[in-house]
Amino acid sequence: MATMERATTLKEVLRRDGLIAWFIHGMRWYGAEWYITLAGALILVAVLAFTLLADRLAPYDPEAFVGQSFSKPGSGLQMIVVRSDNTDIVDLESLVGKTVGVEVNSTGASRVKEIEGIELKKQPKLKRAFKDLLEGQADAVVTDVSLARQWVSEHPEALKLVGSPFGKRFLMGTDNLGRDVFSRIMYGATIVLQVALLSAIFSGLVGVPLGLLSGFIGGQLDKVISLVMDSIYSFPGLILAIAMAAMLGPGVLNMAIAISVVYIPTYFRVVRGQTLSVKEQLYVEAARSLGAKARTILRLYVFPNVIPSIVVIFSMNIADAILTEAGLSFLGLGVDPSKPDWGYDLSKGRAFLPGGYWWIITFPGLMIALVALGFALLGEGLNEILNPQLAEA
Repeated sequence: MATMERATTLKEVLRRDGLIAWFIHGMRWYGAEWYITLAGALILVAVLAFTLLADRLAPYDPEAFVGQSFSKPGSGLQMIVVRSDNTDIVDLESLVGKTVGVEVNSTGASRVKEIEGIELKKQPKLKRAFKDLLEGQADAVVTDVSLARQWVSEHPEALKLVGSPFGKRFLMGTDNLGRDVFSRIMYGATIVLQVALLSAIFSGLVGVPLGLLSGFIGGQLDKVISLVMDSIYSFPGLILAIAMAAMLGPGVLNMAIAISVVYIPTYFRVVRGQTLSVKEQLYVEAARSLGAKARTILRLYVFPNVIPSIVVIFSMNIADAILTEAGLSFLGLGVDPSKPDWGYDLSKGRAFLPGGYWWIITFPGLMIALVALGFALLGEGLNEILNPQLAEA
């Protein structure tokens, strides 16, 4: 009765005051779990938004070499350095007809290329470019602001800065290949969410029907299916996923299939338990006594009462699948290495952590934790809200 009164009141609030008022009044009926659910939902909406808008929001191609290697977060602006006795170069346009030294993959090179008549002298190491400048083999060097100021401070009598900083900043820095970390984070979310969602859907499509049939029919069928599912469930999840991924090969679909095998028993066990409980209810017995077919009972009476549990498992499944996907990519069993992927970037960035390049692994790791936390909060909140026994209490 308490649940029915609360549900009726919620409907009245929604009809009378609208959706916003319903959100505001949610705390009154559900308590802290309402805010847990809302926090998880907001995290996921934000991640989903910038994933869908990655083409518009990402400043660079995630696979392109757009800047100097290991640019720190917030850096990326370029400056011109010339010899102190050079008065011909006063701004960027003054470089026309000049020889400009740049480091390979620098944004300075990309920016300077927009001006015709400039001869770029690319060097794998910026130190060589500055040596050419000091020896008179180059007219200017275009490099990161911090590096430009460092070289000028080390050679105050020989070098000077020209003009104002230009170009774009790298919000999260660049990796060892000069690729923008922020752009790779945004595009990498697409692959992570695709694998997680597909694996959860595949698991549900297999585990839910098997759980319904096993719990409702029982007998030998229940014993056989339960034995198979218990056998799969006994394997450590990550090891089983690694074995499946190694057998299927790289790719989004193959990773989703490999991960889905791990979670099929979870859906099966929960749905089977719910089915065993629901099929003993009086309304199911009444439907059966009135001559309702088994298919009709499953469709109209059993499955609708199992849906709340499926929703909760689905949310928790995605959270766990994100961590499993990151683990597979970390081990090199994910997608093509050139594609942006949080787990792969985490693996490759680990080698550069002792050198002080912390941002290469920090931001992918934070995103993995944040998205997994969002789905976990959503699943936990829904479990509290959709569980009738907890609601009545």
